[in-house]
Amino acid sequence: MKGQFEHAMLPDVVHDEEARMEFVTSFKVHVLTGLQPGNKKLYEAKVKPALAKKSGGPKTMRDIAAGMKPEPYWQMFSSLNRTGQEMMWDTLGHRIGRQLDDLVERASDTAAKTKKRGTLRLNPALDVPRYNSEIHIHCQPGGYHQELSDTTNDVFAGALYDLGAFQYGMGGQGPLVDDVGDTLAKYLKKTWPDFKPKRILDLGCGVGHQTLALVDHFPGAEVHACDLGAPMVRYAHARAEALGKTVHFSQQNAEQTDFPDESFDLVVSAILFHETSAKAVPNIINECHRLLKKGGVMAHGDVPEFNKFWPDPYDQFQRDWTTHFNAEPFRGKMRDMDMPALAVKAGFKRGNVIETRLPSEYGSSLYAKTHAYGALWWTLAARK
Repeated sequence: MKGQFEHAMLPDVVHDEEARMEFVTSFKVHVLTGLQPGNKKLYEAKVKPALAKKSGGPKTMRDIAAGMKPEPYWQMFSSLNRTGQEMMWDTLGHRIGRQLDDLVERASDTAAKTKKRGTLRLNPALDVPRYNSEIHIHCQPGGYHQELSDTTNDVFAGALYDLGAFQYGMGGQGPLVDDVGDTLAKYLKKTWPDFKPKRILDLGCGVGHQTLALVDHFPGAEVHACDLGAPMVRYAHARAEALGKTVHFSQQNAEQTDFPDESFDLVVSAILFHETSAKAVPNIINECHRLLKKGGVMAHGDVPEFNKFWPDPYDQFQRDWTTHFNAEPFRGKMRDMDMPALAVKAGFKRGNVIETRLPSEYGSSLYAKTHAYGALWWTLAARK
């Protein structure tokens, strides 16, 4: 796979670290391409006939899960798949740990610059919801809040996510890991060619991967971005400055920000919803409606829905693995939510709401070839 774009905040890498990461990637590819197909063979040859004999056949993915999970082969695959994820974080964590002091200093130097482009606003008193503070999403150690240095400028979680998002996707979101933002922006331009946003907000921005794609696609717009994790937005700010992009970052909850009513033309999120909760998603959509000016647009890109786009129960079962074994507990429940209905309830007119899936800009990537849901992004968009 092609390498990650190097910028001033990206942790350096030495030979042994790179070799270990190459091994982890090869290991994950083998599990997903060499072992995962065996699950389907097992299902067709043994589990499906047994379910048909017992109850007339599987009707839902839960029926299939009940039949597959006791099987040793499936247990082996699942264990190795989880092991690959943990090895990835462990390898990247060691890489960051040996140079964390330097990374903190780099971020601090960026924050201290008098000619910096964007801004950073932190809120130490922020009440972080349990779905974010208590769950190490995607098995990232310490989640999005872990701080290992004894300074007030720790960026460990941000650096780990920057490297991890690229490695987990096997380069499938591009060298800047901005595929979702790039895909959404191009879709918005095509769908509403008259739309020229002047103020943009990225909710749950992480380290700003998708935020910077919006900066590039809508030059001249004032771009804001917020996230719950302090080390995430610290790193995001330093990364944006290093890449010469102007973004105003703040530590906030996407469910309730401190921005005034009708203060943005475009409000987006990328891979945010499935990391929240059944209560949070409606709150976020309501917040989008509150923040948008008349004629403004909201757009959310996330992992594909199972039921609508993959009606086959076995496909749904396969794609549901991350819900149970990759610390993404809300992903399965999100699948059953009627997102367009939530948008209408928030105040958007039914005819202005779109639910679709968009092909990735990097659809031929290794990630697309190895991962169960390929290179597609579920998208909810609406114009106020």
